Amino acid sequence: MSELLRTAGRPIVLIGLMGSGKSTVGRELSRRTGLSLLDMDAVIEEQVGLSIPDIFREKGEAHFRLLETALLRYLEQGIASGHGAHIISTGGGVVLRPENREILRRMGLTVWLNVDLANLLLRTARAQNRPLLQVADREATLRALLVERSPLYTQASHLRINSSEMKVPEVVNTILRYAQKHFKRFARRG
Repeated sequence: MSELLRTAGRPIVLIGLMGSGKSTVGRELSRRTGLSLLDMDAVIEEQVGLSIPDIFREKGEAHFRLLETALLRYLEQGIASGHGAHIISTGGGVVLRPENREILRRMGLTVWLNVDLANLLLRTARAQNRPLLQVADREATLRALLVERSPLYTQASHLRINSSEMKVPEVVNTILRYAQKHFKRFARRG
């Protein structure tokens, strides 16, 4: 499988709301495939020299969304030059811009980790680094984000996994089985 992913030269990209498990699943995919894990939020923090909450506070969400788009464009260029075989974990709002959804569909295999509201609440209960959850009613905020973003995740993804009750190895196995079929067409072109 690792050789197929390298030959295809395309990433597996994880999308979903905060708390959906993108980072955890990404680490396990990286371990299992030997491909590097690229966390888009961490890259942006490093480039800007500010944490995500500080970027939101000092520069605004719209500025952060522009940074995401710039990074996606850069990553897409890397694919064109043969440096695209990665595991990529995105921020939860990466799908808000139409251009981003188009890039995500073109890049490789985009997987939506879909998690129900109850599990999202549990998984984000102690999160202090999530700007959109620094509100009095986290449940209402997460519910609104699910309603707003679910159609956008659908547009951007090739595969949707309802992972609320799945263990990380099950999620990874599901992704890798699908990836094997998905990437064969790219490998044949090479």
